[in-house]
Amino acid sequence: RGESSIVVRWFMAHHHGMSLVAFSHALLAKPMQRRFESDPLFKATLLLLQERIPRATLFYDTATIAPDLAVTSTSAELPIRVLATPNTPVPEVNLLSNGRYHVMVTNAGGGSSRWKDFAITRWREDTTCDNWGMFCYLRDVASGEFWSVAHQPTLRVTGHYEAIFTEGRAEFRRRDLDIETHTEIVVSPEDDIELRRVRITNRGRSRRTIEVTSYAEMVLAPPAADALHSAFSNLFVQTEIIEGRAAILCTRRPRSRDEHTPISFQLMTVHGEAGTPSFETDRVRFIGRGGTIAAPHALLGRSALSGSAGSVLDPIAAIRQQVTIDAGDSATVDIVCGVGDTRDVVLGLIEKYQDRRLADRVFDLTWTHSQVVLRQLNATEADAQLYSRLASSVLYANESLRGPPSVLMRNRRSQSGLWSYAISGDLPIVLLQISKAASIDLVRQMVQAHAYWRLKGLAVDLVIWNEDRGGYRQVLQDQIMGLLAAG
Repeated sequence: RGESSIVVRWFMAHHHGMSLVAFSHALLAKPMQRRFESDPLFKATLLLLQERIPRATLFYDTATIAPDLAVTSTSAELPIRVLATPNTPVPEVNLLSNGRYHVMVTNAGGGSSRWKDFAITRWREDTTCDNWGMFCYLRDVASGEFWSVAHQPTLRVTGHYEAIFTEGRAEFRRRDLDIETHTEIVVSPEDDIELRRVRITNRGRSRRTIEVTSYAEMVLAPPAADALHSAFSNLFVQTEIIEGRAAILCTRRPRSRDEHTPISFQLMTVHGEAGTPSFETDRVRFIGRGGTIAAPHALLGRSALSGSAGSVLDPIAAIRQQVTIDAGDSATVDIVCGVGDTRDVVLGLIEKYQDRRLADRVFDLTWTHSQVVLRQLNATEADAQLYSRLASSVLYANESLRGPPSVLMRNRRSQSGLWSYAISGDLPIVLLQISKAASIDLVRQMVQAHAYWRLKGLAVDLVIWNEDRGGYRQVLQDQIMGLLAAG
């Protein structure tokens, strides 16, 4: 009191904990290691720690791409991608965006949601699991069996599965236990929201009660900050439940006076006969001890979520509602996730998307907006599908496109070696090698792809490597610069 400033001496409890573990490791014959080794699950893989690094590795043939392969006409490309399996070597992606709010969806149902430079939901590049993103579980109340509207996260195999990707929309169709689901995902051009509409149809002969549960790990921070220390980043996220509107608000406490963070929300609206909604914002309570998102404890027992809110250690947004569907009938559930700068804006969006007609309007606006964007780029829907397929290898590491180990081992430079060429190395790099003027159309197409990716929220560096030895006039170089200036 009466002072303008004071020094606050603080510490983090886990720093002291790590120091104590290190002391006990040195003085007490590795007690923590022995504790882990006594666990049967850990003991089953203990031999892997003793395995020697093999001197010879298996040879994987890499995909060979001719540097001057002339681009072919894309008229044979279809403006739609239908993937009948979630198990592709590299996840196939679809990019949805209104210029500010960006959604990436994979054919297995994973993906990410971002708003400007903020990650809304947690995502990691993982070609093996691909279990990050926003999900929706369905559970038959009578039998207790559950599955998801896409392959992720429950990984349940079904006889009929389709992921349908078009410009501005992603769809999933599947059938489980005589329950047919059709999920549509779009991003609104006028509001910073994503709308996931799940249409559930009862193909059986009896009345069914289905529990619909949404799930998303909330971040509200730059992706790099969350990747560096997600546990620390989680400490600043606070949740609030608005029961009257079946919504959850997520805010982030600013770490400085000048820091401005957005407010996100998740909303679930049922168009049909529904029960009372329940909520969960604590991941530990939802997953349970020893559980996973493939089989969370919240789907194994009780029918209502706990309703925890506030400052939780691991924040999520999960909403559950029950729908009762007669034989041959359908029910529609809208799950809306969005962002706003202020609380009033967010509450206005929650109120707006309670209306079925306004939610229907989003699908019409999305189609119109996607056509306008393609016209601005002078691209076709077939071009957009091609660029989305290329984006899969930008977002996810593709083993078939890696150079041979002998080539990689000859590299002696680090990221700083790119700086003299005005390349930061912070973004993915798409490299195009060209040496003949006959391949100039390939340059045009890659410049168009670069513009398309930027509009969809995918930032990449396009590097054009000109190997033309045409002499003093540099005709090919002038053509390339002309395409860049026009773009």
